[in-house]
Amino acid sequence: MTRPLAATRRLAGTRPLAGPRAAGFVLAVTLWALAALAILASYVDGVVAAEVERARLARAALQHELDQRATEATLLFLLATEQRNYRAVLLTAGDAAGAPAREPSGELGLAGEAYAGLGDVAFAVQDESGLVSVNLPEEPAFAALLRRVGVPRPDAARAAARLFDYIDVDDALSLGGAERFDYVRRGLPPPKNHQLVVPQELRRVLDLDQAVDAGQWRRLLPLLTPRVTVGYNFNTMRAEAMAALLGVDETAVAPVLAARAERPIAGLADLQALTGALPVLDPELVVRAPGNALRLAFWRRGGRSRTVVGVTLTPAAQAAPWRKEYRYSEPLAERQLVDGQLVADGADPETPATALLRSARAG
Repeated sequence: MTRPLAATRRLAGTRPLAGPRAAGFVLAVTLWALAALAILASYVDGVVAAEVERARLARAALQHELDQRATEATLLFLLATEQRNYRAVLLTAGDAAGAPAREPSGELGLAGEAYAGLGDVAFAVQDESGLVSVNLPEEPAFAALLRRVGVPRPDAARAAARLFDYIDVDDALSLGGAERFDYVRRGLPPPKNHQLVVPQELRRVLDLDQAVDAGQWRRLLPLLTPRVTVGYNFNTMRAEAMAALLGVDETAVAPVLAARAERPIAGLADLQALTGALPVLDPELVVRAPGNALRLAFWRRGGRSRTVVGVTLTPAAQAAPWRKEYRYSEPLAERQLVDGQLVADGADPETPATALLRSARAG
């Protein structure tokens, strides 16, 4: 005789699943699965977003590098082909190579003025006879510039003497200087006994890095050049360097900046008439026109560092119309003087009067 199904289950020791309990269990499992899927989806979304952001940043960095290189090439073309006056490159409306000569449509200053290049690139051109050479520490300009950025007079004089010993070819000790013995005693590399290649090498001179703080370095480095310049050009000199040589405040050189926009500064007599001060310089060292040694600087607008390239124009050379002498990077000063005006980094630079540096500009 066939037993009832319920009796058979009781004999087997099993119970029928209650309907509501079974439904609750299935619902809980489903909710946990959905939560796990949501967490997984969120993780995948985060990973994808991070990868997309990295790709965007990499693309932006690559585009900036392309824009900077294109700006540099365009600028070298303009420097090699356009005429110059006592303080600037004269830009013409004919932008294409081989275009007929036309009247100047604008100027590209050679005193470190900021200009807009391609994309988000900004640039400046500096005639290096408007800077102070780190390889001429015996000239009064180097110590004067140190004092200008706030280094005390005794420390500035000692730094000049030690720099002279660092780059000269012998081991003779200068008054206040330092030679090989002093470096070895401190456990430091000995003097180079050769000219500096870039201004940053100043940090290797004994105790100079302790005498100059970080803020002073940021003001000092843009005013220095490794070139052994043939003279001082007050038509292209940065305002802070000019104030240092004259021993006056930056506001006192404003008449010089205004005058050189109209006519060249011919010599020390012009400086004295405009400022009432006379620099301790040999009058024969004052030059009136820019030289062929130029410093190009490129940076991202709103960025914190810049690339510096030293170029010598060689118009008579058969190989190339220019030669690159050095290249390095340095931090931008928190505030810097550009053409006599105090501006913050990232300020909108001037747009050059040439279509070559306006195409593909970022909006």
